Amino acid sequence: KQWYQRRVAITAGQNGGGCLPLSVDLLTKKLGNGFIPQHMSMDQNFDGNHPLQYNQHGICSSKLVFDQFPDSYFPRFIRHVKCDSEEDKCMTGKSCQTVDAYINILEKKATIFCDDDGYEQWTTVSLKIGAGCECAVETF
Repeated sequence: KQWYQRRVAITAGQNGGGCLPLSVDLLTKKLGNGFIPQHMSMDQNFDGNHPLQYNQHGICSSKLVFDQFPDSYFPRFIRHVKCDSEEDKCMTGKSCQTVDAYINILEKKATIFCDDDGYEQWTTVSLKIGAGCECAVETF
């Protein structure tokens, strides 16, 4: 019963009944080591100290891809690499294929309940991104 009273008090707080928003610093801390400056940004200005390396020439060339997510995700901007063309033949029986990698981002929970400290609730979700492009055996 004490937990329920605390939860009701937090959700009915001074913020018009809503939970307190988490700051960028708190969201970054919540993501922990999962925040990867080469791939992630809070705005569209990626950190120039962390360039993303990719193959622009060669058998399988790749390109940068920028994804933007709604406000309910953190970070909102993801940068990754994929093949220019997945269908390009690079050697006999092989084609250019994007190498997959998985990163964690945060998604705001759609709930009226706040966490124990009165803040919005966020959960970690896995996101598949492209990490490069390689010449690999075709899979049918």
